[in-house]
Amino acid sequence: MKNRELILKSVNRNEDKLFVAKMLDKAYKAEKTGSITYSDFIDPYQKMLVNKVLLNNINTKHLLYGGYEGAERVIVIFCPDFIDCDDFDHFNKLFKFIKVTSNGGHLLTHRDYLGALMGLGIKREKIGDILVDDNKSSIIVLRDIAYFRELNLTKVGNTNVSVEVKDVDELETSEPKTKEIKATVASLRVDCIASAGFGISRSKIADYIKAERLNLNWEQVSSPSKQIKEGDVISIRGRGRIIVESITGLTKKGRIGVLIKRLI
Repeated sequence: MKNRELILKSVNRNEDKLFVAKMLDKAYKAEKTGSITYSDFIDPYQKMLVNKVLLNNINTKHLLYGGYEGAERVIVIFCPDFIDCDDFDHFNKLFKFIKVTSNGGHLLTHRDYLGALMGLGIKREKIGDILVDDNKSSIIVLRDIAYFRELNLTKVGNTNVSVEVKDVDELETSEPKTKEIKATVASLRVDCIASAGFGISRSKIADYIKAERLNLNWEQVSSPSKQIKEGDVISIRGRGRIIVESITGLTKKGRIGVLIKRLI
């Protein structure tokens, strides 16, 4: 492992330094004890930090995995040399999922489920992906706290729910629901693209940027003139996210055609 202080100096924000320091501690422990260590769940921005900062700076084998392939929220697993760190199935035993079924007619949202869990005193980093499908949800958690939630989660909002803990091998996933938006924009500035994708004015987008609520590829945006490219993900805290699927070229009037997918 490279010098710890040099690694931390490459990180700007204090909260990011703290996060990277925790990851380095876990990597060091795996090396020294010859045992598997792992983090709490991390979000896509922290996942980017791990890939950016740790990938070329530590020798400890590590894997980012969230209980199923393609998970958005993952844990970082550090492995000693004698364990294959690329074997997903080997680590499935770390996870469970809580199947929550609504007993009422009201359709519950991701925010409803997350609010109910955090209302029990569970911190966000203890919760993985929340997969909502009509009147039920599958919530990925670490094995050691799964049964606590089963015993305590009886309501989501005002709706009674039934709960059972299951192995992640039984998890069924589906493609996220999206809405396709075809639009033309004056430029590929983030405020233009976000305005088209979220259906709100550019001035409102500027307000979100000032309030530090708008992220591009999980990093906070400070300027509305930031340029966008294909594949970029724009998210606004509290409003969801959009993906720039493709840039389709210029129209006869000189505007730029874009195809955007909004997650719903």
